[in-house]
Amino acid sequence: MELVAGKDDMDVTVKENGCTFQFDFSKVYWNSRLGTEHERIISSITPDTVLYDVFAGVGPFAVPAAKKLATVYCNDLNPHSYKFLSRNLIANKVKGEYKSYNMDGRQFIKDIVKPSIISHLGDNKPLVVVMNLPALAIEFLDTFVGLLQDVDLSTITRCPINVHCYCFSNVADKDYEQDVAQRISKVLNLKTEHILPKHCRRVRNVAPNKEMLCAEFPLMWDIMMCKETDDEPTRSKKPKIDQP
Repeated sequence: MELVAGKDDMDVTVKENGCTFQFDFSKVYWNSRLGTEHERIISSITPDTVLYDVFAGVGPFAVPAAKKLATVYCNDLNPHSYKFLSRNLIANKVKGEYKSYNMDGRQFIKDIVKPSIISHLGDNKPLVVVMNLPALAIEFLDTFVGLLQDVDLSTITRCPINVHCYCFSNVADKDYEQDVAQRISKVLNLKTEHILPKHCRRVRNVAPNKEMLCAEFPLMWDIMMCKETDDEPTRSKKPKIDQP
């Protein structure tokens, strides 16, 4: 970011969804146009929710979720984002249990999300994964393939895991939902019909012929348990995704 005129001070304070966020605008990402989108996700969070925020930024999802008493595991690879994320959690005096991390997204899923999911098996708490890195988030979904293949889940009631994966689409025919559905299906080694366009919601127009979308779907346990990564992973039965 280049300063055109005025004082060279990028430290800002903004308010959103009942929380205050402080950060250096030159070192982290923030878009106030996404305030309604943040609110939409936060409105679905309850005190018994466990939230995994893979690309948390300065905390637009993590902070208000923790303020609603949810259990929050939040992460960002950018050290500046992590610094302000941690500060904002403290400054807002959140009462929910939370832990913040400065890790690569894949490592966060393997080292933090996986053991946490295992610890919540059988307690029927809603588990929510937010992946707000539109340019790359879909590529990180492959980390969930076979994530729990070494865990015996045969006698355990499996709690629901709902994913909110943000992404961009700029296909020429403007069939953005179908484009996203196909890309996610490919990464998760699924047939396209299992991730449907109806699971992909438009968030905002970014540029001519370019949309930001949010793909929302329950993460199938068969995906995390499979030991194969061919076109059709090993599953106990044909999976079906219902709209959350």
